[in-house]
Amino acid sequence: MNSNDYRIMLSNFITSNMDSLLLGVIILSIFILIVFISVNVKLSKVSKKYKELTQGVDGLNLEDLLLHQTKCIKDAQGQINELKQRIIEFEQKSRLVISKVYSKRYNAFPEMGSDLSFSAVLLNDKNTGIMITSIYGRDENRVYLKPIIEGECKYPYSPEEREIVFKAFQSNF
Repeated sequence: MNSNDYRIMLSNFITSNMDSLLLGVIILSIFILIVFISVNVKLSKVSKKYKELTQGVDGLNLEDLLLHQTKCIKDAQGQINELKQRIIEFEQKSRLVISKVYSKRYNAFPEMGSDLSFSAVLLNDKNTGIMITSIYGRDENRVYLKPIIEGECKYPYSPEEREIVFKAFQSNF
C-alpha cells in the first residue's frame, strides 16, 4: 500500500463518520472552553489578591515589599527592646520615689480644744524617707523631722507616729 491508498482510506473513513467526528470535536471544544473559563476565574482571583496585597506600595514588586516589611519589623523589635530597657530603668528608679504617704491629725494636749497637731510619714518602697511631726500648743508650735532609713529610725516614735509608720510599712504600693 502506498500513501495514496492511505489518503483514500482516511478520506472514506472521515466521510462515513463525519457526524460522529463533528460531535466529538464539539464535545472536546466545550470541555476545553469550560477548563479555560475555570482557569481564568482562578487567575482573576489570584490577580485580585495580588493587587490587594501590593496596593499602595508605589510600584514595588512583592520581593521588595516583603524586604521592606521585614526591615520595619526588625526596627519595631529594636524599639520594643529599647522600651523594655527603659521600663526596667523606670521601675528601678520608681523604687526610690516616695510612694507611701500617711498622716494623722490629733490633739497632743488633752486640755487643748482641737486636733491641731499632726504627724506625716513619706516613704519609698524600701521604707526610706522622713517623718514630720508638728506639736501644737497654746504658746508655741514645734516641728520635728525624723529620718527613716530602710525602716529604722534612731529617734523614738510617739504613739501617733508609731501608728502611721506601721501602716506605711504594711502597705505594698
